[in-house]
Amino acid sequence: MPTYCFRTDDGESLELVMSVEELEARRLVNTAMSTHEEGDPYRLPGDVIGYRDYQAEWSGFKHTPGNWPQYSDAAGVAPHQVEEATRKSQEMGIPTNFTEDGRAIFEGAGHRKRYCESVGLFDRNAGYGDPTPQGRDE
Repeated sequence: MPTYCFRTDDGESLELVMSVEELEARRLVNTAMSTHEEGDPYRLPGDVIGYRDYQAEWSGFKHTPGNWPQYSDAAGVAPHQVEEATRKSQEMGIPTNFTEDGRAIFEGAGHRKRYCESVGLFDRNAGYGDPTPQGRDE
């Protein structure tokens, strides 16, 4: 389901995950009749009026291909293991940081590939440059 970004007149930003149908139900006026410089107004939760923030929607998402750093739950550890995992990654020669809740932080595709392969993780449908199972017959 898509994530839509909005900005209110007081500068507050808000992200909402909803279907296109739900988005259209929140629109307050027809696009052709919009007079606000930022486009059509939308009724947001709490009866707040907001306007689509296209720049925020189309850039800066951490999990969009090509945007780094990338946060990984799958390569993460339990929160009490963060310190140990950080130390072990440095000992392996692939320094990797983790969030407080244990998600691995990858700085780029090469970093992700090296770290995942060193700890035995791989992509099942790996493409060029993705972590692959080591020792597999090609």
